[in-house]
Amino acid sequence: MSIFGSGKDRSPEPVQVAWASNQAEAEMIQGILESEGIPSLVQRAKGFDVADFLAAGPRYVLVPASAEERARKLLEPPEGEALPGE
Repeated sequence: MSIFGSGKDRSPEPVQVAWASNQAEAEMIQGILESEGIPSLVQRAKGFDVADFLAAGPRYVLVPASAEERARKLLEPPEGEALPGE
């Protein structure tokens, strides 16, 4: 059974709420979401779905559409703080 439901209970397609540069970063984002009870799924970016890349390469973090707003709010940087590189 998927974390996003199945059969008649299945919610709309999952939505991307974050991008990570590698598997470790994606797992950190998943941990933040999980701590608030938001299920998530990590998907490798196209072109990096090759076993030789293992944990390298960009990832997309997806959540059920019903949790999108909560997830985005949770992941946005505190007001007045810039993200690295900005």
